[in-house]
Amino acid sequence: MVPPAPTPSARLVRAAAAERAELGRHRERLLSARESLRAELQAIEASLHELDERDALLDRLAAPPVPPAAAVAIDGERRRPASRERAPLRGPAIRRAAVEVLLAHPGAPQALHYRAWFDALEAAGYEVAGKDPLAVFLTQLSRSPVVRRGTQSGVYELDPGAPRRLRGRLDALHAELRGIAGTPSATADLTAIRGRRAALTTQITQVEKALEEAEALLGPPAAAGPAGPAPVAAAG
Repeated sequence: MVPPAPTPSARLVRAAAAERAELGRHRERLLSARESLRAELQAIEASLHELDERDALLDRLAAPPVPPAAAVAIDGERRRPASRERAPLRGPAIRRAAVEVLLAHPGAPQALHYRAWFDALEAAGYEVAGKDPLAVFLTQLSRSPVVRRGTQSGVYELDPGAPRRLRGRLDALHAELRGIAGTPSATADLTAIRGRRAALTTQITQVEKALEEAEALLGPPAAAGPAGPAPVAAAG
């Protein structure tokens, strides 16, 4: 006859319950710390974006002036800006037109100084609305999901891998959202979960818009293979 297992003592049961309660409290502290770190990371990302915009403004202020009558070198010729027959560009339309002009440029450059890029846009017959069209253009160029700052001051380059990168980021955000969409545990911090869910939803919307713009300009990820930057065209 096999003797039954001994019944846990009351002291052991109380100790186990206390240990479990302590583990639950520690889990809550870790969840709270994780959410704080995520909020801090978002704040850092926002600050970095602000620094990029300020850096772009400094590029504009510190760059040497370009004569008003400057023309754009295309096909070896110096061409004056074409007559403007289109409505002035505003907002995202500016950066979309800028990328389209770069892609259609006969020299097929992957990078340009923003002044030369602006001149090419005007030479293609576009006009940028605003009191300071060059500043407006530079701001929109820095916000394009398919354009990144080059290694030289004032130079911006096309990012052919943007659709693939944005698609990967979107997939990761959706995966994280699915991970917290289930039934939370009894010890879960519901406030932190709601906050993270709202933050993920906002990020997903932003990345979806950026991906839509990137794919409209460069095609889906499979069509946007890696490419090295072509020689940079200087301003003026």
